[in-house]
Amino acid sequence: MSRDDPIAAAILSESAYERTRYREFGWFNQSLTRKLTVQSYLLHLLAAVLPVLAMLPGEIRTAYLGEPLPDAAPAVGVAALAAAVVVAVGGVGLIAVALFLLARGDSLDDETARAVRSVERVCSMTGLVTGGVATLAVYSLALMGFGGIEAVRAWTAAGGGNPYAPSGVHLPLATVAVAVLGLGVGLRVAAAYLRSRGVGDPARAS
Repeated sequence: MSRDDPIAAAILSESAYERTRYREFGWFNQSLTRKLTVQSYLLHLLAAVLPVLAMLPGEIRTAYLGEPLPDAAPAVGVAALAAAVVVAVGGVGLIAVALFLLARGDSLDDETARAVRSVERVCSMTGLVTGGVATLAVYSLALMGFGGIEAVRAWTAAGGGNPYAPSGVHLPLATVAVAVLGLGVGLRVAAAYLRSRGVGDPARAS
């Protein structure tokens, strides 16, 4: 049954967590491992800000970023790191939920399962919604330079900060990219480990 109808299998299973997960409507009913994988993709996108900036028009790089680019520390780099921290915090929360389920999942009652699901939803909103919006904002700033130096000047004249100006924090783009990529790989490894332990969709866990 679990292979043909995973939802029915979850509702009829002995796991209070799985029953609660499928009985309650929500935007974050995907498996823990799937959500961790999506968050790792967001981190990979944020790590890719460095190569995106490397493709900016020469006038932007010369005027604001300088050479070599990996040593530059623009505001958009700090924004990318901040967005990555938000995504990673959500991911760490999901990992904690998954480890708790591995340790005590079989003994959970319905009330505790609902509390675990509430924590999971908060972590999902943090990593996927807040982190996703932050990633979109970072890319909006990073891609602005493709509109030319006039687009950047128009943005700053309208009251926006220059995303390519020095941040005042010595965080080179190379350091940010490596750190964020490491976080993304960490979430992917965690998702793979948890999946191997049976955390995920009931159909895959069988």
